Order: sequence, then C-alpha cells, then structure tokens
Amino acid sequence: MKCPSDTRDVVLHNRDRISNFALRYQRFLDYEESSDEKVKFLIDATELGDSQGTIASLRDRQTNHLNYLVKNYHFFCEFYKVDWRMIIGLGGEHVQETNMTLDHVYGIPYLPGSAFKGVVRSWVIQELFDNCEELASRKIKDNDNADLKQKKADFFKVFGSQESSGNVQFLPAYPTGNVKLLLDIMNPHFPDYYTGTKLPTDTQNPIPINFLTVAETLFRFVLLSKEQSLIELAKEWVGKTLKDKGFGAKTAGGYGYFLKQWDVPHALKPNANFQIPLRTRPQNPRQISLDEASEQFFDSIESNPEPQLIDITPIKNCAAQLAQVATRDDFIELSQLEGIHPTLVEEDEGYASVSDFGEWIWENLKSKLLSSRILELPRLIYSTAFRKTLKKLPEDELVTVQEELIEISNQLEKSNGNIEAVDVAEHFRATSGAHKGTFTFLQYIHQ
Repeated sequence: MKCPSDTRDVVLHNRDRISNFALRYQRFLDYEESSDEKVKFLIDATELGDSQGTIASLRDRQTNHLNYLVKNYHFFCEFYKVDWRMIIGLGGEHVQETNMTLDHVYGIPYLPGSAFKGVVRSWVIQELFDNCEELASRKIKDNDNADLKQKKADFFKVFGSQESSGNVQFLPAYPTGNVKLLLDIMNPHFPDYYTGTKLPTDTQNPIPINFLTVAETLFRFVLLSKEQSLIELAKEWVGKTLKDKGFGAKTAGGYGYFLKQWDVPHALKPNANFQIPLRTRPQNPRQISLDEASEQFFDSIESNPEPQLIDITPIKNCAAQLAQVATRDDFIELSQLEGIHPTLVEEDEGYASVSDFGEWIWENLKSKLLSSRILELPRLIYSTAFRKTLKKLPEDELVTVQEELIEISNQLEKSNGNIEAVDVAEHFRATSGAHKGTFTFLQYIHQ
C-alpha cells in the first residue's frame, strides 16, 4: 500500500512515545519501505507496555462497582483462563487485515459484553434448537411440545426477543492480571488462486500473514440478573460455551477455548456482604468569632487563626468603618467609628487607630469584604447609574474600584471636602454635587 510521506513522518517520530497499546497497534505500527515506495507494516507490538499498568486499577474499580451492584442483583462471577491462544476481532479494519479487539481507552484486550452474550446465545441455539435460528427466535406456539416451550421460555428470559428485553446482563470480560501476547502466522499456499488469477498449484509462493493472539491470560466473566433461577441457568450455559464452543476466530483450529480457574483470590470477586459507606453531608468547619480569633492572634503559643474560618458577619456590618481606620495613618475620632467591633481598634481618649489584629483582619479578609457589598463611605454619594455599574462588576474588579473609592474618601476627609485636593483615578469622571464637600460619581468608565 502507498503511504503519504507526511504520514510516514508522523508514524516515525511518534510511535515510540505512544503509551496506549491500542493506538500503537492499530494506528502506529512499525513499517519497512521497499524500492517501489510501497510500505509494509510490521506487527512487532507484542508487549502492552504502559497499558499493562491500567489493568490492576481497572480491575479493582470494577470489583468495587460490583460490590454495589450485588446489593440489588443476583450474580455470576467466575474466572476462566485462555487454554492456549485466542483471537478476538481478527476481521476488523487494520492495515494488515488482521486486527484485535482492544479497549480504545485502556488499550488492553477484552471481550465486549455484546460479543460475550452473542457467543453464549449461539451455543444455546446450536445445542438446544438444532442450530436453527428461526426455531429459537419464533414465538411459542400452542402445538409446541412442553420441552420446546420451556426451552424457548428460558431462551427469551435470558436473551430477550423482539417483544421484550432479556433479564440477564452480560458484562464485558476484562483480563485481571498480566496479559500475554504472542505473534502467530497464517500461511496461504495458493495466493494466486485466492485472487482468482490461477489454479491452486504448488508453484505459487506462500505469503505469510502475521496476526496477534492472546495466550494463557485470565479473564473475569460476570452476569447480573434480578432472578437467581436465570443466573443458575445462564451460568451453566456460559461454562459449556467457554469450554466447548470457544470465543473468537479459528476455534476449529484450537483457538479461543477457556479453562475455569478455581484458585482465584477472593478479593477479585464481588462481596455480597460489602458494607456501603453511609453518605453524610460534608461538615463545614466551625467558624470562630472575632473575639476567639483575637485571642488566638495574640496568644504566643497558638498559631494565627485561619482567616477563612473566621465568622465575618460582624466585620461586614462595620466594613466601612474598618476600611477608614485601616487605611489612614492618623487617629480617627471614635464617634466616626460607631458600630466597629472593639477588637479591630485601639482607643485613646476619644480617638482610635487600627489594632494589630484589625490590620491583620483587613489584609487577610479585605478582598472578601470588598467583593461582598458596596461600602457607604464618608463624603461619597453614588449616582443610581454608578451604583448599578458597581453591582455588575466581577468580584476582583469591584475590589479594585472600592479600594480607590476608599482612598478618595480619605482624601476628602483629610481636605475637609475640598474636591480640588482629590487625586482622582483616571477611570473615574467626577463632578461636584449639590452638597458642599460631597463627591458624586456620575459614571464608571472601564478602560
């Protein structure tokens, strides 16, 4: 087959870095190039590589899922080992025309639940209905004998029919441990005969075709049903199918047969006595009051409190006062700080300044306070349009804007309302209001 040069470059530079075996085997096989610019892809990917490491975690997760399911379902869970070799998905699309069924997420060989169910169903039709699909699928008739009626009733209950779904679920069978892959070969002796160009003579050169097989690998097979009687029935059918019919291609050549394994660790089987953990609501950590946080802050033995665990409700109620006292260098009349929590300030003959604890609170909780509400600051009156604009701002922008508003408020207080003394931020447009010493913001202009 011809292969574009850019495709060959992708294959060449990436195949060794691919950890998923399915991707490497089905899309990035190694190749050799002949003189006529044709490419021959080589099946040399016989090790799962990193995909092998996914098996244990996948197996354990499925076991945990089964522990939950068997609380409401009867189940069959047995382990069978490939007796010799197995070929699954041989006829799928592949550059070598010999594919293998692989889980595209985990990159490992597996037996799809649909295929598992189909093989068992095929065995039942073969053994119980003389290999007649029409007999097995048609409705039960009044003139059918009692034995046939019972067989068909069991068949429909397990596999379903056109009128109803089956009552047994066939889950995908995954390997439970190390996967052994072996390269096998088909060797057609009459290639020209098969292409329709010559008679089957011994003068033709055989063309070996390589394909990949799974050998001596342990798989877990699981059935679920609400009815124990159906599990017992399907269990018998599954055992005989895997032993006598085989799974996959070339079963006539000895491929695809399984042997039941008895010495399997109990931990790999679902546990009907598994105790489902009680679901509880996540408990929010206890919030501490400002008084408790203050005591912890000044305690030399304990570490400072976690800011996120402090109840900020009383701080929200005095956020504007805290903003004033925490952002000024000079003392403030205590009368201007009415309602502020006493732990946040230090008093001195009718004046107050921020306490060390108050400064720590401001630095650690400032963003939370300024993003939660619009502060009513001294000498500032916001127009309705400006207030609406503030409410629409993202939290981080609202914090930035309010920090600038606090600074402007402080400048107005210091200048006793002299607007000319205010250093206005560039993204504000301001004008004097109706009241002397009041600064009215008409509009917030986002740069």
